[in-house]
Amino acid sequence: MGLLRRLVWRTVRLLLDLIVVMVVFALIPGVPPHVTYNVYERLPPPLPLEGALARNTKLNIAERILDGRITGPESIAFRADDEIFVSLHGGKILRLWGPRFDHFKIVTSIGPGCDGPWQEKKCGRPLGLRFGPDGRLLVADAYLGLFAVDVDTGDKESLFNVTEEIDGAAPMLPDDLDVDKDGNIYWSDASSVSHLCDSMTEMMSDPSGRIIKFDPKTGTNTVLVRNVHFANGVQLSPDQDFLIFSETFKFRVLRYWLKGPKAGQSEVFVDRLPGFPDNIRPKEDGGYYISLVSYATERNRQLSAALSPLSFVRKLILRLMTVTKILFETANSIYPSVYIEKLAQKTLHLEPVTAMTIRETNLTIVVEVDADGKIVDSLQGDSGTIVLVSETQKVGENLFFGSPYNKYLGRLMLNPPTMEVEGKGVRMKTGDTNEDKGKTRDESPDELLQEEKKQVIEETQEKGAECDRNRSKDAELSRYSRRRDRDLECDLRLRDLDLWRLLLP
Repeated sequence: MGLLRRLVWRTVRLLLDLIVVMVVFALIPGVPPHVTYNVYERLPPPLPLEGALARNTKLNIAERILDGRITGPESIAFRADDEIFVSLHGGKILRLWGPRFDHFKIVTSIGPGCDGPWQEKKCGRPLGLRFGPDGRLLVADAYLGLFAVDVDTGDKESLFNVTEEIDGAAPMLPDDLDVDKDGNIYWSDASSVSHLCDSMTEMMSDPSGRIIKFDPKTGTNTVLVRNVHFANGVQLSPDQDFLIFSETFKFRVLRYWLKGPKAGQSEVFVDRLPGFPDNIRPKEDGGYYISLVSYATERNRQLSAALSPLSFVRKLILRLMTVTKILFETANSIYPSVYIEKLAQKTLHLEPVTAMTIRETNLTIVVEVDADGKIVDSLQGDSGTIVLVSETQKVGENLFFGSPYNKYLGRLMLNPPTMEVEGKGVRMKTGDTNEDKGKTRDESPDELLQEEKKQVIEETQEKGAECDRNRSKDAELSRYSRRRDRDLECDLRLRDLDLWRLLLP
């Protein structure tokens, strides 16, 4: 009994000592991160998955484009029904075009290049994309700021110095943007206290996100909305009299009035969303697609509710995580290692948190609302084909789905072509658009197949020769840059060539 009593006492004493150390650590001034912590308001329960949010499987039939060949296609912009541009990890802007979007090339790199996504501070991380009135592609890079890119030449221009303070604080996380008819850019600074790779800091501390207006004529930025808990997707109304934006960590979308009697005021546009809202993009009927980058499980909600009133606990956890990251970075500076560098990059990143949610559920939701914020429908999937959707963009007869983490671009064909077999002929219908309605093509199956084989082989032979020439020029590029640039265009073409050669009689 004496031995057991001493063991219990030592265990209790160890726990008490640990608690004292943790309390002292949390109270010591000057320990990073240098943010404030207050009690959060308790969030209302999420809307139930019924009515317009009733479970469905519309996204289960979506397909993946460039599966395994790209990383993090966050946002999509387009200037024609058969041409889109995508922002990628590594600081790249990718162009895809053609009826099947099977032609692609890197347009430009926002940053100088790096060895991988774990060095995104160096190579940049382009997020939101829009085309401006002058035809240039506007890019919000999480680390390097706002850029205008000539997608035909690859030339890029930084619109302002992102290190300069805007109304007392330098932007730390430019996220999304939209542009009005006069060229004014409305953009979100998701956090003024943490970079993208440290987003856990914004999640567990007081809100610091902002909505900002950039006037290209004067080169000035004006803060419109403050204290947003991770300011995310931005979208102007069709009449440009208000803009709506996502407040991701509060599961809602807010509206800020630009004109009219409410000009300068903010209000809730849609609340109690069942997940974390990301980018917002317009629908043809005047409504909007609100992409939920992650479904908020019951465990997520309970943890958030438990930590909301416990500012001291959040402070302690965040300090421990920050010091851990500093230790990793110090170790990497002494003994450089890719593995330590990756650990440092992920310590305060949201990606591991999102990965845990995916292990629990594959449920993916895109909420459709009307012009007044009323939920009218939703796109959902649970097969895992399309997950972690950051943006939904309608281009022609396709819906494209971006993601900050996926290694593919999602696509859902809204009006896929159909095929009718009549005897030995094939009648292909190209869809029900006004221009093509009723058009058919009558050819034998063999003729159609041989024609396509011939065309693909000619293209891939030409591409193969070009790849061989380019690869000899890429010897001095890093492995990551080489794989993400020209190899992205080469490998699929060469694979197609080998496949069609096997299929030829």
